[in-house]
Amino acid sequence: MPSRCSLEVPVDSPESAVLAAPFSTRLELCDDLPSEGWTPNMRMVERIRSVVDTHLVVMIRPRFAHSPLTLTIESFMANKSVMDASKEEIQAAAAAGANSVAIGLLQADGNVDMNACGELADLARALKLEVAFLRTFDLITDRARGMRDITALGMKRVVTAGVLGWDAASATIEQRLAVLRNDSLNAQAAANINVATRMKSGAEIKNAGACDPVEIVPGGGVRASNAAQFMSVSPHLHASCRRGGVFNIDEIRLLHSSMNPAR
Repeated sequence: MPSRCSLEVPVDSPESAVLAAPFSTRLELCDDLPSEGWTPNMRMVERIRSVVDTHLVVMIRPRFAHSPLTLTIESFMANKSVMDASKEEIQAAAAAGANSVAIGLLQADGNVDMNACGELADLARALKLEVAFLRTFDLITDRARGMRDITALGMKRVVTAGVLGWDAASATIEQRLAVLRNDSLNAQAAANINVATRMKSGAEIKNAGACDPVEIVPGGGVRASNAAQFMSVSPHLHASCRRGGVFNIDEIRLLHSSMNPAR
């Protein structure tokens, strides 16, 4: 896929990973995708790494016997158990061959948990992993502040449906596109602020990548039929390519073709 665009596909099995890999830029590995995903079994990550050469993103969302199934702020808050498990999972992901991890812990007030996310992001980068922000970004009411926060944390990208909450169908595509365009502006502004702050403090900026805006990755109902609309905002898409609850090879082929039209 050309560098000008990227397709990230969430998968929860080696079989779907093998099918999706030839058409995707990244695979987001998780467990139980219908419930929006949890940290995958690391044996699955190792198995997928052994058969595909695609960039692998491991979702970090520890699951416990009492884990809430609701997709609310409270479901993504840090505590000692979550932090301990997340650190172990990040280390295991690096050992299993992951290229990135995706995190997204929030505070009770609906803002990014800077301390928790910062601690996890620092650990991941020490292990040579890229760090991305989960779609929990859509639970944040102040998106401009949220973008400044994840920029300060050094996030590479963020998946977002451009809605408040988890239900992408709560807004029209046109409404979502307007939010996503604003996110892109906020990302650029936050990157500019971040660079200016670091230069003022005398911090060395080691490479241009450190100054890049967070990549906006539209997700939530992205399909071949609407890809062009979302790509008018961002060249990076996140799509499960599922029909009837299962991965569909025809859908990813169509989506790939729509993102890469014949010249």
